Amino acid sequence: MKSPRRSPELRKLLSTCEDLQQIRTRLSDPELAREARTRLRRQSQRKHDQLTRDLRAYQFRGPLARVVQTFPLAPEHFQILAVLLYRQTRCEDPALQGRLVLAAIFESAYDVLARADLLLPDAPLRASGLVVLEDDEENPDDVLEARFVLSEEALDGFRQEVAGRRSAARRPGRHDPYASNRELLVDLHVIQNLYQQRSDRVFSHDRWHRLHNTTYRPGRSLSMRIEAAWTRLRARLEATENAAKLPAMRLMREYALTEEEMVIIIHLLFKELYEGSAYADVADLLKLISRSETDLIQNRRIAAEGSSLLKHDILRLEPMIEGRSLTGESSLADWVVNYLFGSNVVEDIRADERIDWHVYLHQLEDTSGFYRDLDAN
Repeated sequence: MKSPRRSPELRKLLSTCEDLQQIRTRLSDPELAREARTRLRRQSQRKHDQLTRDLRAYQFRGPLARVVQTFPLAPEHFQILAVLLYRQTRCEDPALQGRLVLAAIFESAYDVLARADLLLPDAPLRASGLVVLEDDEENPDDVLEARFVLSEEALDGFRQEVAGRRSAARRPGRHDPYASNRELLVDLHVIQNLYQQRSDRVFSHDRWHRLHNTTYRPGRSLSMRIEAAWTRLRARLEATENAAKLPAMRLMREYALTEEEMVIIIHLLFKELYEGSAYADVADLLKLISRSETDLIQNRRIAAEGSSLLKHDILRLEPMIEGRSLTGESSLADWVVNYLFGSNVVEDIRADERIDWHVYLHQLEDTSGFYRDLDAN
């Protein structure tokens, strides 16, 4: 339900920011008389004070509320968001150079240079994912020349603020239960696509050939979208009766698979379905689930001997060099494909039995227990 007060409050905040931008534009006129310049500066200060008070009193909701709890926004931060929001909604090209963003909120060249820190990777706007580089490219040396754009998450957050409602993903009673395992697989595939898009950005060709290391982490906004997608999926599972019996969830539970390991399974599953190819390079699978090169190094364990996917005969590797798992290709075991897709009843039953058999063997302490169970049956 819409709140009657929220839209006017947000409108006032954004209008104040637009007023400040217009004052900055008038102050940039070299022919402006001294008296007029003095008057505009006083007006600008009053507007800035008003923005500070109104922003402090405003209570964000939905996605933006979660962000500002971690990254509190100063008036300058909100003005940058307003500049980019204006650009996003009124211009064909939504990106803007850093120097132009800062010039829209600061009068002097000195202030533009001194506050360039507002656009650095570790600053609140970029660390939160609200403002991103146009193409999420390698971190530029000069943020004044880099092109910035409002992120999709920030734009969606403003939409929900205007509508005066909480995020649909957080609203109680709005989660539809899964009607089938196939419906769950489709949602998992959408999440896998987000992982793939992040991987393409994090491990792009340009980053491989970079000449220096930085604290910049490309794909940060996509990581936020991935976590939001998992949150929605978990909420739908909670609303689903007997969700634990869905093959995808039973596979995860019985073998204690992580979400990242499940993404690898889903990637191979739909690669075979879409492309008719059951194989993928092991290195590409590790990049798929990694947020950074540090993650990539750590995730080598997933393809190591004794990992959950290999130990339980879920994933099969064919390395080109013996003992070097990352040099080869991987594929899913037949029983996993048949079990998840549920190709027919007989195969489903056999896959269920295979899971039970694997779990039984894993829990078995010695052969004497096996023979006791055999005699009992």
